[in-house]
Amino acid sequence: MPILDAIILGVLQGAAEFLPISSSAHLVIGQAVLGVNAPSIYLEVALHFGTLLSVLVFFWKDVVGLTRSFFKFLFGERDVDTRSGFMLALYIIIGSIPAGIVGLLFESWFEARFNSTTFSGVMLLITAVILLSTYFLKRFKNRLSVHSAFLIGVAQMTAILPGISRSGTTITMGLFLGIDPELAARFSFLLSLPAVAGAALLKGIELARHPLPSTELVTFGIGAVVSFLVGLLAIYLLLRIVVGRRFYLFGFYCLVIGLLTILFV
Repeated sequence: MPILDAIILGVLQGAAEFLPISSSAHLVIGQAVLGVNAPSIYLEVALHFGTLLSVLVFFWKDVVGLTRSFFKFLFGERDVDTRSGFMLALYIIIGSIPAGIVGLLFESWFEARFNSTTFSGVMLLITAVILLSTYFLKRFKNRLSVHSAFLIGVAQMTAILPGISRSGTTITMGLFLGIDPELAARFSFLLSLPAVAGAALLKGIELARHPLPSTELVTFGIGAVVSFLVGLLAIYLLLRIVVGRRFYLFGFYCLVIGLLTILFV
């Protein structure tokens, strides 16, 4: 694979993994446009590792704090701070269950959907409708709960399909549940950690059975670095956009890209 292709796909993954425009669809479309013939498993592992690292770096204080609070609470240190951190960690676990179960049970069916650019285009149109609907939401006064965490997890489950944005569906579900936009976005990013890590782990196990030729290591390493750096920028931008109540604008982008994909790719 040419290094330029890896860089382009790294940019697509890093931006689209966190901006609500579907990284899976952009990778499917990008590979089709570029004519990339390299086994997608190598690419997925490298790029997912890059975006996973970007969340860990951006939210490292949250991740460390949640982990510490979770275990402190379990072992009896139950003050206000540890309870708050424990509950948020618990919500992340609950929200991760739907995608984990469905992904494992129907993995081959979902993977087959990645072979169709038309399917990705149609799903992008659905994402567009989801995002545009947030324009009408005005009141946000509710907190996270077991119920809302599970429903956000169900939204994340649908994003296994290429073209359905993970951040788009999870943040939108949070907004529809009346959760503050900044909290909805933060929870969406933290919820991505088990999902992205799980996907990378499964692909990594599969990759171990089919070792990558050493000549490709540098190429995919560059792709991972690019997806990491672009991912950091995308997280920062999306947090500002969500707080500024301009989240719905991404719907117009998905609408245009979806239509172009269906008609020309």
